[in-house]
Amino acid sequence: MSKRTLYAWGVAVLCFVVLMIVTPAIPQSQEYHNFADKREFFGIPNTLNVVSNFPFLVIGIVGLILCFHGNYFRLRLQGEVWGWTCFFIGVAAVGIGSSYYHLKPNDATLVWDRLPVSFVLPQLLF
Repeated sequence: MSKRTLYAWGVAVLCFVVLMIVTPAIPQSQEYHNFADKREFFGIPNTLNVVSNFPFLVIGIVGLILCFHGNYFRLRLQGEVWGWTCFFIGVAAVGIGSSYYHLKPNDATLVWDRLPVSFVLPQLLF
């Protein structure tokens, strides 16, 4: 990577951090956290909301294994391997983060539901 590219990335990241610090938080309606299924099974609150994220974790782990075990996807370029690795890590993180949020849905845990999705979604678009 050239020095100019690194400088541009540094300026972009710095601008993003400054904007995040000076911008006030956007309030989230508390009704957002009110889910239809609030049943508890085996001591797990909102059980069906929590366990419905398990397939994301499974697909993320299986995808990572297939990327590296015998080159199942026939990836030839190092960039392809890194791209798919980041994608499947993100999919697994969606399962973990969303399950954590649904255990006790509130504003403090909502970030762990949205953060992995914001990591994976741009990879799907490009």
